[in-house]
Amino acid sequence: MRFLEDELLRLRAVEPEDAEMMWRVESDSTQWRENGMMAPYSMRNLREYAENYDADPIRTGQLRLIAELKTAGADKAESRFTGIVDLFDISPTGRTAFVGIYIRAEQRGKGYATRLLRILEEYCRLLLNLRILAGKVSETNMASRTMFEHAGYRLEGELKQWLLNGSETHSLLIFTKELDLPS
Repeated sequence: MRFLEDELLRLRAVEPEDAEMMWRVESDSTQWRENGMMAPYSMRNLREYAENYDADPIRTGQLRLIAELKTAGADKAESRFTGIVDLFDISPTGRTAFVGIYIRAEQRGKGYATRLLRILEEYCRLLLNLRILAGKVSETNMASRTMFEHAGYRLEGELKQWLLNGSETHSLLIFTKELDLPS
């Protein structure tokens, strides 16, 4: 069995040359409120992160993976780059984690986020031995809500008025999915 890929997409470790693509993602200010960011990362921050990437998600409590298309026609890394998948707040004792997925604007609406979520679930289930994944979603983020719902996640909770956007407040929705662990 191959991990971290399907016939169309793959998730791979962060490499130093990914710093510029990560910087573009992190600099997308239209997504800051959705991602809980307060300020942009510098290119230096992201280069250091990529150069010092620690691939032990249990020790670090997080894992960032680069999502890319496997198509042969996409020769350049930039044309293959589809997005970023993050696991965070990984709990080795509870065997739980939160997941975040960012898909490049020009790649959205093609079902890639749902496919990447399924690839990630299989990895979390079989190799990390996690039992529950969760997503935090603004009530206004219909694309993410739909993705989690289509992937079999259940709405478990709502933190009313949790998010502040100027003078408007929005609820933060929590979606969860129990992973069937191998016996």
